[in-house]
Amino acid sequence: APLPAFLRASRRPTVTTLPTILSQPNPQQRAVLEELARLSTRLVVMSASGAELLKRVHGIPDHQIDLIPHGIPSVPADGRSKDRLGVEGKTVILTFGLLSPDKGIEYVIDALPTILAAHPDTIYIVLGATHPHVVEREGEAYRLMLEARGQRLGVGSSMIFHNRFVSQDELTEFLSAADIYITPYLQAEQITSGTLAYAVGAGKAVISTPYIYAREILAEGRGVLVPWRDATAIANEVIDVLRDDARRQSMSTRAAAFGVGMTWPAVARRYIESFQRARAE
Repeated sequence: APLPAFLRASRRPTVTTLPTILSQPNPQQRAVLEELARLSTRLVVMSASGAELLKRVHGIPDHQIDLIPHGIPSVPADGRSKDRLGVEGKTVILTFGLLSPDKGIEYVIDALPTILAAHPDTIYIVLGATHPHVVEREGEAYRLMLEARGQRLGVGSSMIFHNRFVSQDELTEFLSAADIYITPYLQAEQITSGTLAYAVGAGKAVISTPYIYAREILAEGRGVLVPWRDATAIANEVIDVLRDDARRQSMSTRAAAFGVGMTWPAVARRYIESFQRARAE
């Protein structure tokens, strides 16, 4: 593989960040990761579950691993963001990120009729382009299915699809406007999610399926977990969070406090410490 070959040729201390670690790697995947670990001075993971997998599955010693959270921007509270996005007076539910069939967005759409019956002013925004690999294989079939599903359920006018990549400034605008953030993802073993990290750091009320990273980052009242592929549970939690101001504020406060350690300046300091340890070793 090109990367291990590059590291074998390098004589410098190496810090390798591993955003994805599999609990059941195939032999080739195992060999590549363990070769990277052998050639790296330090390994960075973005979650405690990632560190645990390195130790349990690959036998990596704890002293070689640095846990540094996913970096996030600062999202200032801005009461005018809804006006600028054309959703003033609306309750905004947001999902963002590259679109692919494992994102489970259809279950939020299935929940919308029940949500709208309780909160008719709700808008569900799906922000992000379809993943390039999905476009190569399937075109826009998934997005078209989602739009057709919404029309069939009579909620098409309460959904907005922004099919494009957005700048960080635009993204913070949408996050600022959101009342609830939802990640209905279907990959149980996902150990990192930049989109979820952004939403938590922004102090959003978050509802998510229980993939590994969500269980970790939304613990201690920082968000709500719902069962896999369960539109009824999503609807019930959205309605309850919107109805219970104290609960929503508690989630938001806990999430924002947790997010302070995930801002880019804090993350940069942690990386500098990791680089210093690598040089010392």
